[in-house]
Amino acid sequence: MIEQIPDRLERTLRQTLMPNERVLVKLKGAFKEALVCTDARVLILKGGLMTGQLFGTDTFQCPYSMVAGAEVRFHLLTGYFELSTGGMQGTPKSFWEGGTKPVAAKAPNCVSISGPEQARKFRQACAFIMQIAGQRYAGR
Repeated sequence: MIEQIPDRLERTLRQTLMPNERVLVKLKGAFKEALVCTDARVLILKGGLMTGQLFGTDTFQCPYSMVAGAEVRFHLLTGYFELSTGGMQGTPKSFWEGGTKPVAAKAPNCVSISGPEQARKFRQACAFIMQIAGQRYAGR
């Protein structure tokens, strides 16, 4: 699953990749966000006003061996993908600002999702991440 992501995020991704690192999954989020899985790690890239990165980009990265969980929380039309790692507590998030919960678009380990098709793709990415993380944990 390789999708086109915003140019700003694509440039950041190219600068972040190690030599010979292969991109295996690249999914665009609801805003200027992206989930990228390489053969070595998982990255979440953010840029733009809704993510709190008006002029720059934010990159969250985690090796598969540090992944504790990956999940999609989706309700009717909106939701989010969340990557849990050691030291990063998974707490309920909100798609929209204005509530008491933190906003997924601004959380470094989350990607906002809009629509059931996007939720389906991110669920597949969850399964992929957990499969690779399990293999790394088992020492394969």
